[in-house]
Amino acid sequence: MRAAKFSVRAFTRARSRQLALLFLLCAIPAAVESYLVRYVGGLHTSLQVTPQISALWPYGSFHDLRWVLVYHRTWAQFVAFSVAAIVLRGVFCALLIAVAWPPKVARPPVSVLIRRSVVAAAVFGAVLTPWAALSVALSDVSLGLFLLGEVAPLLILAPFLQRAGMVPSWWRGLPPAATVGISVANFVTLTAGGGLVGYVPDGWEVVAAAVIGGCNGFLWGLAVRVDVRSTAVRWARIPVSPIAVAVVAALMFGLGSVSQRGVDRAHRGEPPTLAEVEARAAEQPVIFVAGYNSSYGGEPSGFTPPIIRYSYEGLDERGRPKPYHPTDTHQSLVTSARLLATQIAKIHKDTGHRVSILGESEGTLITQYYLRTTPHLEVDLVALLSPLVRAGRVYYPPPGAHTGWGIATGWELRGILGALSLTAGLPNSPDEPFLRSLLNNAPLFRGKQLLCPVAGVETIALLPTLDASANPPGLSPQISVVEIPAPHGLLIDNPGARQRIIDFFNAKQVQPRHRWDYALIQSVGAAWQTPALKVQLNPVWDTVAGVPTQRHHPDRCLPR
Repeated sequence: MRAAKFSVRAFTRARSRQLALLFLLCAIPAAVESYLVRYVGGLHTSLQVTPQISALWPYGSFHDLRWVLVYHRTWAQFVAFSVAAIVLRGVFCALLIAVAWPPKVARPPVSVLIRRSVVAAAVFGAVLTPWAALSVALSDVSLGLFLLGEVAPLLILAPFLQRAGMVPSWWRGLPPAATVGISVANFVTLTAGGGLVGYVPDGWEVVAAAVIGGCNGFLWGLAVRVDVRSTAVRWARIPVSPIAVAVVAALMFGLGSVSQRGVDRAHRGEPPTLAEVEARAAEQPVIFVAGYNSSYGGEPSGFTPPIIRYSYEGLDERGRPKPYHPTDTHQSLVTSARLLATQIAKIHKDTGHRVSILGESEGTLITQYYLRTTPHLEVDLVALLSPLVRAGRVYYPPPGAHTGWGIATGWELRGILGALSLTAGLPNSPDEPFLRSLLNNAPLFRGKQLLCPVAGVETIALLPTLDASANPPGLSPQISVVEIPAPHGLLIDNPGARQRIIDFFNAKQVQPRHRWDYALIQSVGAAWQTPALKVQLNPVWDTVAGVPTQRHHPDRCLPR
């Protein structure tokens, strides 16, 4: 009896020591990375990513990929950083597996675990890189819809990849049910933990990241015990994991093609709800700057005050907005802002009134560039619908460049979007003038810049809740902000948003409104953002629109 009690106590102590060691091994890297990100790099909006450094397969590899895709300047650096990330990830995971190995199960030599894990890290780097590149694209345009396309495949594939390094033929057979649960638990932990890291008071970020990172250690211990002890594997001879990867890739690729076709076919010309806004608007003219892939067919309502359509093609010989096609919206923001200035000047001259701007999605970026770079005495009211808050967080150089931050990432995106173009029949390119102008002028749109006041202009921003996933928490807007439950680009059709637009343009007070679900979605999405490229590192951003950016801070308004 005493021997049995002693055995139980010894086992409990050994298990406690094992879990404590796993906690420390996973907490320390997270603490170190969060310290470097916050206090050395000054990238506080990227803190939510740091607990993933010690996460289970494949979340840890996904963490590495996003850092490498953003922070390399040459092909040699990309190769070197990728190899280093693969080797370090493999060795680190092998160490965790060795420590977590059940004491009564024969363990392979550490060298074998390292070999398995390094190979797995290399495989996962290749498998996950399309979704990591999609994460980079998300950080450029700040669209919440992209986050679903990034995270959903990762969550689906995680249980099939989690056993890597633990068992010899991890790619064969179905994962145990417990493995699925552990994988989901790690996703939830990283998601909630990322939100926690973003919300703790200043100075506590490192502690929070360490605690969440340490929780990864407990999950490593549980995952290894479950997978190593699972002897009865269903479909043991079938390469289930490669099949799962192929199916998910084909499914997401197909959905991407279908959605692109849908966007192309569903672009609208004259939104019918504009008629209601126009009917109840004040006499002051309003120019409506529609968003990406919109179109205008030349309808008379588009050049009849009070609401006048902005045209991406400019004005005709009679001073009316020309019809334009969806592809015309792909032009440079610089060109679009110049056309906006011309059209505003024409409206002001014809009516004798100051002009209000109603910008939607891409139209908010055009409005921002116009207000930032052009004298705008003719404008006094601006309403921003679905503004692309925190856009321009990354960079990749044009095709002809030999160096530049994210050079390999740019070519990867060209390959992905090129393949989509072949299947969807659309002229999509990561180098189209709109995206290139956004990349080159990113400091004008990063952080809270779209939510900063403009002298002499009263501004209101209406934010759809679904875009919150692409907008990490921490912004302190300096204009009136209303958060509305709606998808991106459809606020003009939302009754609540429409009423606020009408009230705003009729000089009625519109109260700011902040929703709890917007903040929640921000926290949920924060952990899966791509780390932001620091403005001061990129020579392309040294001066933007004539303004030096050496002192750029994401939560401070640039001088105007």
